Order: sequence, then structure tokens, then C-alpha cells
Amino acid sequence: MIALGEVRRRENIKLRKGQAALEDRVRERTAELESANNSLRNLSGRLLQLQDDERRHLARELHDSVGQLLVGLSMNLANVRNDIERLTTTAAALVDSEALVQEMSKEVRTISHLLHPPLLDEAGLESALRWYVDGFVQRSKITVDLDLPKELGRLPREMEIAAFRVVQECLTNIHRHSESRTAKIRLRRPNGEVLVEIADNGRGIPAEKRASTALNGTPGVGIRGMRERLRQLGGSLEISSNGTGTTITARLPVADDVPRPEDSVVPEKVSTRAA
Repeated sequence: MIALGEVRRRENIKLRKGQAALEDRVRERTAELESANNSLRNLSGRLLQLQDDERRHLARELHDSVGQLLVGLSMNLANVRNDIERLTTTAAALVDSEALVQEMSKEVRTISHLLHPPLLDEAGLESALRWYVDGFVQRSKITVDLDLPKELGRLPREMEIAAFRVVQECLTNIHRHSESRTAKIRLRRPNGEVLVEIADNGRGIPAEKRASTALNGTPGVGIRGMRERLRQLGGSLEISSNGTGTTITARLPVADDVPRPEDSVVPEKVSTRAA
């Protein structure tokens, strides 16, 4: 009995040592996995930052180079038109060419601003949103109800870019997929966070697509981009959809040292109607 007990004791010691070694390996693999996840998150944040920087660079290049060349071409065409006014056919063609060049200049300016609105850097999120929504209504003929605080104030640059891109992506999706003729954007700044809500009354996200998203966690590229951009700033993205519309809510934490307007709790409701 004593010998059997000693054998059992030794076996138990071996088992405990093996269990401890296995737990050490699990902890090491867990630490390696966490390190890999942190590296992936840092890489994702860097890619998003590079994307915004490249958009800003392209916008400036379009405005400063192509835009100026188009202005010079338009002036040359105007001079030629004045010199050959007597040639009716040629003059008509030149007038048409001038109109095309002016339209091209307008399109270049629009694309440049859509890539990175100058108002976003110069005047802040509130002015950039009003400008973008006005242009979206004219292009899409969708009525947009823009509900902003009376004075939103300035936010950190990355936060303003993230909120603007979320609104931009949501309105694009509404125009392309929802078949809704109206949309509503509501932005609030309660204590400690910025809340952006975009809603429509369209056909919603199909049930099979919602099921696929819930099953494998792979929503559309636009949704993944919005969610990753918000996550880099400590925020979150919520999607609620049914057969009568979709609501997307973005939340971003605001540091306590970011200035907060005194009367931001008083809403100013701006409704933009399609022509």
C-alpha cells in the first residue's frame, strides 16, 4: 500500500508539472496572438491615415494644377472666339467648347472637394456637413433632414474626418441601395461622446445579407471601413435595419479637455429639400 501510494504521489507530481507547462505555453501563445492583433490594429490605423493624406494631396493637386490649366485653356478659347466671331460655325463650336471646359472645371472642383473638403480643415465638421448635404441633395434629388446642434464646436481632426466619412458613406449607400427618397442625419454631443445617427425609410438591408454578416462577420467594404475607422478612435458602429428602413449610429468618445460649446444642447434643425 505504501509503495502504491508513493507511485500515485509521483504520478500526481508529474501531472501537475505537465499541466503547469501546458498553461505556460497557452499564456505564451495568447501573448503572441495579442501582439499580432495589436500590430494589425496599428497597421489598419496607419492605412486609414495614409488614405486620408492621399485624398488631401489629390484634392490639392487637382485644384492647383489641372484646375489652373483648364482656366488658361478657357481664356485661350475665349480669345480665339473673339478673333473669329465672323465665322458663325466655328464660333458656335468654340462657344460649345468653352461651355464644356467650364463644366469640366466645375467637375474637377467638385471631385477635389469630395475627396477632401477644404471646409473640413478650415471651418470644421459643421460647415463641411452642410456643404456636402446641399450638394448631395442637388445630385441625388433625395430630401435630407440635417439636425445639428446650434454650435457644435471644433473636434480633434481625426474625429471630424471620421464623422464626415461616416455620413458620406451612409448617404452614398442610401442613394445606391435603399431606394429611399428621404434621409435624416442627427448629430449630438452628449457628455463624453459624439453621436452621429443616419436613418432612411428605404427597403433596408436584405435578411440574407444580415444573416451572412452575423454568421461570418464580413459586412460590405464600406461598413468595414466605417467600423475600423471608428474603432481606431475608440468608437463603435451600430446598424439597425428592417423592411422599412435602416439606422446607422456612430459613437466617438470625446476627451474631457476638448472644448464644448456652452449652448450645444439647444438644437437647430436644418431641413434640406430636394429641388
